[in-house]
Amino acid sequence: QMSKSTGNFLTLTQAVDKFSADGMRLALADAGDTVEDANFVEAMADAGILRLYTWVEWVKEMIANRDSLRSGPASTFNDRVFASEMNAGIIKTEQNYEK
Repeated sequence: QMSKSTGNFLTLTQAVDKFSADGMRLALADAGDTVEDANFVEAMADAGILRLYTWVEWVKEMIANRDSLRSGPASTFNDRVFASEMNAGIIKTEQNYEK
């Protein structure tokens, strides 16, 4: 736990400067889901930043190599399953937003 007396206290501005807004979002999302006090872990924020960086690099690689990716109509069974799952997720998300 963060505490001024133990010296590990960060203001929101300090935390965002240190971990970025997205790093903070990931760390805070992992801080706890129970009724217990949330426990912010700096290692989780660092790991979140690393995951974001890795993902951005992968996206850049995919964009750079998009001509070598499969193209054409989505006709395989896996394509149809993927499209179906995406459509189901879209419908569920829309229903939840409406609620």
